[in-house]
Amino acid sequence: MNTNCLPALLRGVAAAAIAGLAAAAPAWAQDKVKVGAYSSVSDAPLYIALEKGFFKEQGLDVEMVKIDSGAALTTLLSTGDLDASGGSPGAGVYNAVRQGLQFKIVADKGSTLPGHGYFAFVVRKDLADQIKTPADLKDRSLAVTGYKVGASSEVTIGKLLASGGLKESDLKMTNMTFGDIAAALGTKKIDVGVLIEPLVTQVEAQGIATIWKRADTVYPNQQYGALMYGPGIIKRQAVADKFMVAYLKAARFYNAALAGKASKDELVQILTKHTTVKNPELYKTMKFPGIHPDGKLNTAGMAEDVKWWHANGRMKEEVKLSDIVDQSYAERAKKQLDASR
Repeated sequence: MNTNCLPALLRGVAAAAIAGLAAAAPAWAQDKVKVGAYSSVSDAPLYIALEKGFFKEQGLDVEMVKIDSGAALTTLLSTGDLDASGGSPGAGVYNAVRQGLQFKIVADKGSTLPGHGYFAFVVRKDLADQIKTPADLKDRSLAVTGYKVGASSEVTIGKLLASGGLKESDLKMTNMTFGDIAAALGTKKIDVGVLIEPLVTQVEAQGIATIWKRADTVYPNQQYGALMYGPGIIKRQAVADKFMVAYLKAARFYNAALAGKASKDELVQILTKHTTVKNPELYKTMKFPGIHPDGKLNTAGMAEDVKWWHANGRMKEEVKLSDIVDQSYAERAKKQLDASR
């Protein structure tokens, strides 16, 4: 080899190496985001964005963490152990903010949009001809998950009872897990239960209970799920905005799939992989959570829920929604996605 060529050869190798590093830079420079989820169907946008690469498109390296309680959610968000999470904007969340924990509700992640009665009141099959109106609930036993702790479903029950001229003391109300409610209906230990899909569809298919009223007919558009940001991602606005773009892109795919404008089979594959609903056949008959394609929150309904919880002893003080809700991330993401059409 001609040694005079070595400097030029070395320069070429160095240039190629630098070019390679530059090409790899976006992957190396991905912003890490830790996200909490309950493995529920209403977490769909998070799993869709992960599986379809929407987070990666935004330069985000997202790690999903399973959470199992509202207390864990608020603590992990506030301490920075989670950057974002899905959760329920129940009384516990508002109480946590009032007590000084720092996080924001930033987008919709589940509501009772018309046609999306993901929750439902189910009546024991042998009592279906006796419980036809809200007034018929008097002296009946009703089981709900989260009773007396400020669950969103409590407000729904309150509206149903009020429409029949009843109050909580007119019933025998008890707190049970969803699974226990389904079992108690089968053993006739309770008369009515509030269940979530796919249990709603399953207990009816098994002849245990009859679907009486879906939540979207009792309390349309109730905000029972939300995406929340913790201080860790709020301090990184560019990252928070990118995350929201990916999230809303996924929410739009979700709605398109349910409307037959995108692959529902792909949606079901993603949901069976990540959520607790593992049987693809159930998705053919069950109702899906309502998820707004622009992430818009029903703030009027949220304010109404706060008043109900306060009036019924679930909250010591009301909170201002402006202290906890920030829809600016979703608004900016919507503009960006709409402009790219």
